Amino acid sequence: MSMDESSQKRDSDRPAVLMDAQTRKLMAGSKIMMVDDEPINMRVLQLHLTAQGYGRFVSVTDSRLTMSTIRSERPSVLLLDLNMPDVSGLEILEQVRADPELKQLPVIVLTSSSDPETKVEALQLGATDFLPKPVDANELALRMKNTIVARAYEQRLKHFDALTNLPNRLYFSRLVQKLMKTSETANGRFGLLLFNINRFKSINDTFGSEQGDDVLWAFSQRMQVVFDHAQGISPLRRETLKTHCIARLGGARFGVLVQLGKGLVDEAVVQDWLPPLIAELEKPFVVEQQDVYVSTSVGISAIDDNARTVENLINNAETAMRRAKEQQSPSYALYSSDMMSAARRALLMENAMRTALVNEEMALVYQPKVDVRSGLISGAEALLRWENPELGFVSPVEFVPVAESTGMIVAIGHWVLESACLQAIVFRRECNPDFKMAVNVSIRQLYEKGFHQSVDEILKRTGLPPEALIIELTENMIMDDVEANIGKLSQLRDLGVSISVDDFGTGYSSLSYLQRFPIDQLKVDRSFIMEIESADEKAPIVKAIVSLAHDLELSVVAEGIEEQVQLDHISKLGCEEYQGYLKSRPISAEALQQLMLEDMKKCA
Repeated sequence: MSMDESSQKRDSDRPAVLMDAQTRKLMAGSKIMMVDDEPINMRVLQLHLTAQGYGRFVSVTDSRLTMSTIRSERPSVLLLDLNMPDVSGLEILEQVRADPELKQLPVIVLTSSSDPETKVEALQLGATDFLPKPVDANELALRMKNTIVARAYEQRLKHFDALTNLPNRLYFSRLVQKLMKTSETANGRFGLLLFNINRFKSINDTFGSEQGDDVLWAFSQRMQVVFDHAQGISPLRRETLKTHCIARLGGARFGVLVQLGKGLVDEAVVQDWLPPLIAELEKPFVVEQQDVYVSTSVGISAIDDNARTVENLINNAETAMRRAKEQQSPSYALYSSDMMSAARRALLMENAMRTALVNEEMALVYQPKVDVRSGLISGAEALLRWENPELGFVSPVEFVPVAESTGMIVAIGHWVLESACLQAIVFRRECNPDFKMAVNVSIRQLYEKGFHQSVDEILKRTGLPPEALIIELTENMIMDDVEANIGKLSQLRDLGVSISVDDFGTGYSSLSYLQRFPIDQLKVDRSFIMEIESADEKAPIVKAIVSLAHDLELSVVAEGIEEQVQLDHISKLGCEEYQGYLKSRPISAEALQQLMLEDMKKCA
């Protein structure tokens, strides 16, 4: 579906006013409550309203019973006489507006008084409208209709998302609360599927918020179609899927409340039917005549002992969804109690990370990059390490995803880049004037507005020549949004820095795209190097990557070289550089400088 078509269809699906048929339906379903000490007055009102299509009425002649009747009957509109014995209409109005559950109830005041002060007081107390006695039938019909339609519109705004027309978080929460009170949920048959469109911000940044809204709307429409077609699926031939509610829970997140037959929401059941649904949702959208691919992460939680409230249910699904984002494949995860422990640790990390740089808890180590022909260190890759007094040593595998999800990776990445550039100046001055420093960049940094300008400013501030800096990105990163990334990498390349693709061979690069990327270097993933057991080993994947790189006029770095036979093998293939324990583990700046000086003495 193109965005132009979806925009037009979306506009046509948003009625500006309620149509006549809808209005009649609203009127027929509305409950009108009348409070008057004169029964004849209420009978006349009921006759007038019945002629207009209203059919549900509640009458109260004893004003003392008004509040209890309102709470039990929950009327749509209250027609309230002001002048009554025992409890006046003004007193009732004041009580209604003071009750949090009733304060939004429309109240049309009926009065024969022409005293303006009475009307002002009623307005101040929250009267919705006035009708003078004796009541004119036509005026009553008009005022009632306007009140009912306005009330329905307010309720829709309150409970439905304006962009997608789907139920919103409030509606969804109230529905789940209602379900939780029923015995049907006792065995966990209801589950929440929380869908998140990953990195949706990049679509807004690239195409603008209006086109981003079109993608959200089209995605919501596709969800309804996909789950409508999924009705009646029998996972493992023993379950029946029933979509209970699809809602937009905020931003690029959508919730689907499903009911799965008599069984529990478990891994086996989900594996059977969820992946095909996700595949349908991730089909490309057309934006400005370009295919835009979206990826989704899905977190699943069940209404059970682990989720006794709506917030528990949503938070558990959020926790599972974050796990799904971290693992990438499969793109969904079911909530389990051990995830909560991991979530608590992630929260501790997040809090500690905010002061980690100020407290000098983070440091850089460097893994040498070695020239295959000369055996000399030609550069290094800067690697971040973090040791916290409370958490101890925290692996980058653990803290980098937290930094990315919170946005702190931008500040941390800026510090890493500047620190690495400053250290590179020292290495070039003291050891090797041609030394090059490689720095890893995350997807969050790459998509930060003005990232290339930030790199340029750091280079100018530190004095490091652009050709001495290598920006490393993973293969999966650059393939995530090809067209946008080509532009962003070109901006970096224009500065004079080199671009290296890390972990190459583990992703799903298209060769047609690969030759379009402004890159300079491929790094062969260590998983392929580990398979080399002799210098004469075929290792076809390594050979193919090296051959491909050289055909594209790119240099090659082999990662994970631990044995001499591995070095001999990549040397025969023509690899330019290598990294690995054969030369050195990641070490401090001082240790690396000493290692380079020792190498220089050996060659002297």
